[in-house]
Amino acid sequence: MQGYTNACSQYCTTPEEYDAQNYEGASTLFGRYTLPAYQQEFAAIATAIRTGAGVEDPGPAAPPATATLSIPQPPAVDSPGPGREFGQVLAQPEPAYRRGRTVSVDFVSAHPKNDLRRNGTFLEVQRRVDGRWRRHLDDNDWATRFHWAASNPLTGESTATITWEVGRSTPRGRYRIVHRGAARDLTGGVTQFEGATRAFQVG
Repeated sequence: MQGYTNACSQYCTTPEEYDAQNYEGASTLFGRYTLPAYQQEFAAIATAIRTGAGVEDPGPAAPPATATLSIPQPPAVDSPGPGREFGQVLAQPEPAYRRGRTVSVDFVSAHPKNDLRRNGTFLEVQRRVDGRWRRHLDDNDWATRFHWAASNPLTGESTATITWEVGRSTPRGRYRIVHRGAARDLTGGVTQFEGATRAFQVG
């Protein structure tokens, strides 16, 4: 545990506030159980101070600052690659999934820092309802994951892998996955794009 002097732990919200993923929850660095973990360890430290006992296990040391993950800056230009378009689906979903399985799809993408999509989303899981596609989940939901990777940094080619862990209570029906992004051209302009998988059944 770190003291207040010359250190900062960012926000520390309740598990419920973390689930809401508003500003404070999204800025809670160590996940949903940050506050309960702090409470547990502070209680142990307070007990050790009161009784004069030592703390048995100091725990792992913090990693050096150089180990901090950093997403590289966007390239000068994004490229979909020969014969491809931004938003094109590279790996389609299977025709049907049972609840409890994981859907995984790949898209031709562009650097996510071109547009951080504040008040928007990089992905949607959409469900067909009354003849229309309606949002079921997005990148704010625990069951979805958005993984971006530079497939060829020299040419600006990249891919996005989107996964969805189909929950046990997911309504039966037809679904698809949509990816949204923004690509940078040679003039520095940014163009929005969108791609969608074929429909698949959940049941």
